Amino acid sequence: MSPVYPVTGIKAGVTGTTVPLRLEVDTWYPGQTPEHLIQNNLFIWALRFLQERDPDHKLSFFQIAGIHGMPYQPWDEDTDAITANEGYCTHDSLLFPSWHRPYMLLYEQVLYEIMVKQVIPQLPEDKQQEWTDAAATWRLPYWDWAQKKTREGQDETLYDVPLITKQPRISVIDLKDGVTVFYIDNPMYKFTMPDEERMGCFGISDIQDTDANNNITTIPAQATSRWATYEPESDTVSTQWTEGTVRNSLITSTLNEHPWYGKGIDNVPLAEMVYRLYVHDYIASYTQFATTKFRTSPDYDPGSPAAYLNLEYIHNNIHNWTGGFDKYVGHMAEPAVAAYDPIFWMHHANVDRQFALWQGISLLDPTKNWFESRNEQLEDDGNWYIRTGDLDTPSTPLAPFHKDAEGNYYTSDDVRDIHKLGYTYPELQPWLDKYKDTHGNFDASLYVADIKAMIKAIYSPGEIGAPTEISSIPRSLTSPLGQPDFNKDIIVNVTYNRFALNGIPYTIYFFLGAPFSPPSYSDPLHTHPQHVGFIYTFSNPIHRNRAAPGCGNCRRKALTDTKSRAQVPITGALIARHPAIHNGNLPHGIHELPSLESDTVGEYLEKHLHWSIRSHTGSDIDIPEEAPFVEISVYHRNAKFDDVGNAARYERVERATRSKPGGYRSVTA
Repeated sequence: MSPVYPVTGIKAGVTGTTVPLRLEVDTWYPGQTPEHLIQNNLFIWALRFLQERDPDHKLSFFQIAGIHGMPYQPWDEDTDAITANEGYCTHDSLLFPSWHRPYMLLYEQVLYEIMVKQVIPQLPEDKQQEWTDAAATWRLPYWDWAQKKTREGQDETLYDVPLITKQPRISVIDLKDGVTVFYIDNPMYKFTMPDEERMGCFGISDIQDTDANNNITTIPAQATSRWATYEPESDTVSTQWTEGTVRNSLITSTLNEHPWYGKGIDNVPLAEMVYRLYVHDYIASYTQFATTKFRTSPDYDPGSPAAYLNLEYIHNNIHNWTGGFDKYVGHMAEPAVAAYDPIFWMHHANVDRQFALWQGISLLDPTKNWFESRNEQLEDDGNWYIRTGDLDTPSTPLAPFHKDAEGNYYTSDDVRDIHKLGYTYPELQPWLDKYKDTHGNFDASLYVADIKAMIKAIYSPGEIGAPTEISSIPRSLTSPLGQPDFNKDIIVNVTYNRFALNGIPYTIYFFLGAPFSPPSYSDPLHTHPQHVGFIYTFSNPIHRNRAAPGCGNCRRKALTDTKSRAQVPITGALIARHPAIHNGNLPHGIHELPSLESDTVGEYLEKHLHWSIRSHTGSDIDIPEEAPFVEISVYHRNAKFDDVGNAARYERVERATRSKPGGYRSVTA
């Protein structure tokens, strides 16, 4: 066996009690301190050199990105696949959060090694020590897509892509003198194959889709795209896809395109969904938190209806919003090629952070934040290293990531503590003095309480303010203090078959308003005034790779009718329809909701809740009544909007959930 590459993490910068921080990318770039300015340059140069490596090099950008999907080949192993024709896919799997942790560690480590071995030696000697010190405390930045950002020229904060990804050219310090600034192609803008090679020459099939007659449309790719226009009959598509088209502005508008919410309700729905992951006992177990995978076996309690929300589902939507959909295509929206877009790594660093925050708030109940219990363990559908039907446990190998030179694989238990891996996040610094008791010892309760406070400060949707003229609200709609009674929470839970369309990824859109025909709306569906949320499957077409049968995990799931779960909270959308908030300014087709009480909500949703399914390239999909692959249910409970957990049990809203499955349908059609 050839020597393996041990993924050890970065050892530099680690002290006896502290480890360096992974920082939110917009707080780190552009550099506001001398250290961060140097790190900016170290990172940009290192990433450029990594992307320029020969695609056959095991530690090239191409090869490392390929671990995530295509070209479905072994990485750092001399073995055949245990389950034939498999990649290392862990999506819709209990191992989803833990498998991606050493993956990020590998990427971070390789970049650091390039910094110290390839970048810094090119500097003048009098600059090298300062840059070496800066490299020691560098860690991979994360993109917090659920935190609104301040942007120059914008009056209000907004969700946005990182500044470092926005421009095709970026400034760097010339390594020859360590002083002169000039511009190079931005390696965070897109990845372009070295020497004008095409990805297909190295086993990467271009993103494909099928029409109603199962004809395959192939678009050649040489560089990565975000929101490239999808017009399969046009020659422009070939040019756009070959050269890589990046439309970051469309990502920004999509992240912020929520016209159904009133200005009196802040930080929804993206931040709200993230916030729900952490409040009280909203999600009571690791399995509920970690994966979209849905199990209905008699020995498994799926828990509260709240538990349909999960980290992987939110992660899936970010992939869709970043890559493009509904007449647009981009690598981030396709799991087989997502990791080739450089923004993938900062996205997944944030997914890892969300995972670490969940572990942090569960510190006082360690049985909750892991999956030792047999009842929490799920059967795997099989991948390169895992047999179909094997249980995923904390000791399941996370191939292909080796933790030592002897070739031993990481397990979930090995990556449970991020501090032992040489990094942490700003909210997770247990060594700080504020977490010490009167005797100077670490107080876990202080630590957990502070993590929760920081999460609430960043993501909570906030209190609903009183209207300007409280006297204009009918007394029956107010609490005893004269405030509107908004202490209700309404969620839509969805069970869906990810591979119902032979694995072609699709989006389920939800609307609250007068019925309309989606094909009649010429703009992307997520911009429709009635749109209140969606669910993206982030699945692989089973025919995707012509040279190989594609992801076998996905093929089996298509055959076994595997189900996934997700949740669309609609409390904010319903509050926006309350007369105390909309002040008579409801768009055409949207109807007023006089109360958030259960009976009123049920009647309202029975009339106005609609849903539609569309493939990621804009084809409207009808669901056969005899074989529905999407099921929805609506739940209601008493709960504060900004503190949605631990108030009262959810009750199913029967009037709103008498659904007849179909493509575009009212729930009572």
